[in-house]
Amino acid sequence: MRILLRLAKYLRPYVWLIVISALLAIPLSALRFSPVPLIKHIVDDLLVNRDKSKLLFFPLLFIGLFALNFVVRFFHYYLLRIVVGRINQRIKNDLYEHIVGLSADYFTAQSTGTLISRVGLDPQYIDGGLSCINVLIREPVTFIFLLGYAFLQNWKLTLVTLIIFPPLAWVFTVTGKNLKRYISRMTEENAHLYSALQESFTGIRVIKTFGLERYARNKFEQRNENLVRFYLKTAALEEAAHPMVELITAFAIAAVIYFGGAQVLAGKMSSGDLIAFFTAFGLMLNPLRMLNDMNMKLNAAAAACKRVFEVFDWKSNLREAVSPSPLREFVDKISFDSVFFAYPDTPQRIVLKGVSFDVPKGGVVALVGASGAGKSSLVTLLPRIFDVTGGAVRIDGTDIRDFAISDLRRMIAVVSQDVFLFNDSVAENIRCGRLGASDADIHEAARRAHALDFIESMPDGFNSVIGERGQKLSGGERQRLSIARAFLREAPILILDEATSSLDTASERAVQSALEELMINRTTLVVAHRLSTIKHASRIIVMREGVIVESGVHDELIRRGGEYSRFHCAAEYSG
Repeated sequence: MRILLRLAKYLRPYVWLIVISALLAIPLSALRFSPVPLIKHIVDDLLVNRDKSKLLFFPLLFIGLFALNFVVRFFHYYLLRIVVGRINQRIKNDLYEHIVGLSADYFTAQSTGTLISRVGLDPQYIDGGLSCINVLIREPVTFIFLLGYAFLQNWKLTLVTLIIFPPLAWVFTVTGKNLKRYISRMTEENAHLYSALQESFTGIRVIKTFGLERYARNKFEQRNENLVRFYLKTAALEEAAHPMVELITAFAIAAVIYFGGAQVLAGKMSSGDLIAFFTAFGLMLNPLRMLNDMNMKLNAAAAACKRVFEVFDWKSNLREAVSPSPLREFVDKISFDSVFFAYPDTPQRIVLKGVSFDVPKGGVVALVGASGAGKSSLVTLLPRIFDVTGGAVRIDGTDIRDFAISDLRRMIAVVSQDVFLFNDSVAENIRCGRLGASDADIHEAARRAHALDFIESMPDGFNSVIGERGQKLSGGERQRLSIARAFLREAPILILDEATSSLDTASERAVQSALEELMINRTTLVVAHRLSTIKHASRIIVMREGVIVESGVHDELIRRGGEYSRFHCAAEYSG
């Protein structure tokens, strides 16, 4: 349970609400206990002694007690609900902020479903543990009130009932330990289920095209079966624990009936005393049940806390400079200086092997090569999506790791093959390029990206919602919104990562025209799939298996008859 102590920083701002709720547990416990002595007097004074003066008094007293109980109970519970709700909110916010701030390798190492589960599901289990705060105070206080009254009524009979406590402690211990393990496995399986859902929904077009409905369904059903299996184990444990507690308490009830009944028959107890004792003991069972529930919720919360704080313990592999160098403008060149790179999850596979070249200000450098040559990996190093594992990338002679990451990325605009758009309006998707942009700026960026024609033809123009990942748009339209973002960003450095590779001929012409305008007065690094788009690059670099095998301008490389020439001939032939 020590893991729950890590929640202290979240509890601290709400400590007064917790204290007030906890203090209200005392009068609430007293109010819940109050019917016990009243029942004794009702039986003895009203029913046995037939005191008519008490006929109206007792009903009014009951109404008054429960009216006061309403007020005390409301604030006791509601104040804690405020605490639970706000802490849940803060944990989710902090989890989201922390995960989004991690380096990209975490998103390749962890499934999307796992990350969604950590943010969306685990805090719900923590809620259950936090809701036990008032139970921890209220139920023991209530139990002490009832136990004290029972001792006053008949201490010998009370001692008989205490025989159930050792077996109850055993049930609590076994249940809690196993439940913690099952809840942890269940949340893992739930993460796998979320991953299957996310894959199916985002890949629905592929599923439909290749007729993979049965494959996707079987995969989902297997994940669901694994989840249900652990759910049923958890349910069996919970449902066995409750009747087990009741079975154990049945032995105490049987003892009370036998020994208490014998004392009434012997004239040592009145009927009212025995009924009051029974009522007190019956009310004592509820705190025991509540403590059993609390035990299970706390163990479930401990399992969830462990998973949540595991995420908080993840550290980004991109290190911010302690004293970052200023980066206000780009004046000279970008240098890739003997760059080596391997992805963090596969360090043994070297993707880039000593790559060196410069990109002068205003120049256009194109990267060409077969799939897997390392082109896209290389351009991810410039905005520090990943860091080099050897060598350095420099801007104006300064290692980019010495700049603040936010300053570095502000200098760079990216247009890639895989365009990501939010399920939001056209205007808001373009505004992602520069969040403070005005509507006029957005309109101008769209015009320069040759996107006005299709935007203005949409039902709500710039306010049209384009669906998840822009599914309501064609590939060319999505790409032009991406280019509009880049225009809006007004960054001096531009990365084009196969920006036209997945487009049809008509769309490519429109996008290429927009890209040519975007490249004006910008330093551009192009990853090229279609060689026709890079003929006029100031330098073409040909890569193979992570190394540079050729470098030069188009005409020069064609004359050499090397690898670039073969790529070009193949492209001309396929065209």
